[in-house]
Amino acid sequence: MSANYSKTRIKIGIYAMAVLMMGIVGVSGSLTVIGAQFPSASQSLIQSIISIPCLAVLPTTLLSGKLMGSMPKKTLGMIGMLIFLIGGVVPFVLTSLPVILVFRALFGIGVGIVQAVASALVAENFVGSEREAVQGTMTSAQMLGCAVMVFAGGWLGDIVWNASFLVHGIAIASLIIAFICLPLVRISKEDDDAGRIVAQGKTRLNKGSWSWAGITFLLFIGVQVYTVYISYVLSEKSIGGAAESGATVAVACIGGFIMGILYGKLAGRAGNLTFAIGLFVMALSYLILALAGSMTAIYTGGFVYGIAMAICMPAAFVNTANSVDAFSSAMALSITMCAQNLGQFVCPYIMNFITGITGSAQPSTLTYLLAAILLAGMGVPAVFWGIRKNTRKGETA
Repeated sequence: MSANYSKTRIKIGIYAMAVLMMGIVGVSGSLTVIGAQFPSASQSLIQSIISIPCLAVLPTTLLSGKLMGSMPKKTLGMIGMLIFLIGGVVPFVLTSLPVILVFRALFGIGVGIVQAVASALVAENFVGSEREAVQGTMTSAQMLGCAVMVFAGGWLGDIVWNASFLVHGIAIASLIIAFICLPLVRISKEDDDAGRIVAQGKTRLNKGSWSWAGITFLLFIGVQVYTVYISYVLSEKSIGGAAESGATVAVACIGGFIMGILYGKLAGRAGNLTFAIGLFVMALSYLILALAGSMTAIYTGGFVYGIAMAICMPAAFVNTANSVDAFSSAMALSITMCAQNLGQFVCPYIMNFITGITGSAQPSTLTYLLAAILLAGMGVPAVFWGIRKNTRKGETA
């Protein structure tokens, strides 16, 4: 680490980037309003405004993992934020849905670069409990950015349908802060942050890193249900519109922001059981949302969801980074993020297919129940894994 850059300064730069990491869902509260402008488009096509950027992230995160081995992460991150800004804001002046989707794909490329670089910077510059604390606070920054974008996007969407895309202009502030705070340095290819010797310039992935990629894929099939279907659930229950939908996601982000700050303490106490706790809490939030009959209940479920999100996300990424040496962590995290966004992309297609087969009169509500079952099912083996890992850690302490 450069002597001219303190850890605090680097943290600020990372958090500025993290604010953009959940930008894909920034217009989620306005999906029904946007859909009304394109009445011939199917629900799945309108939902592609969210899912197509997730698809674009897939190759981007992998490519970013490669590029970070040969160019400064700051440079790559700045490029990603600029692409984020262009792809996010330009749809404001467009009236063609296919062209909007093209720019949403470009937007996804920017998001993918930002996600990969920000997480790699955490793994590169921090270790142990400090890494967990920074990862948790980074999640808080993500939630804060998401809250601002979704709340403002829903509010703007109620005024003019395409104005919701303007919320991505927040990238201007992130660009400036990251430019000032992040150093132009790369991790050493000879020694990792724990002092172990690793092969020069050689990425070494293992069973653990691939396992966490698979787990994250399943996790985010469930996670994405909230942002993709919340506006439809409110419409289905006749209890809210675009503004309420945006406020609901914002409430979730507030819960995530608070939990992100506390994540380090939770992880310190629960150890490897942290991930299981997050899964069960998220399953609970979906049950609340599925049974909700008022906006108060919806807000409660959303707040609990945000708490769960801020537990599951850092737990998955910290475990991914810890499963490999420091040089390999950038690629391992990129693969896990690729799995994350693949899960987000396929979520509406899988859920719409299943609910379509059932012929449910309330398909969106059923989607939340299905996601709750998925997450709780993942939680059971996660408990046994956590207990086993905690026991081994205690034996070697």
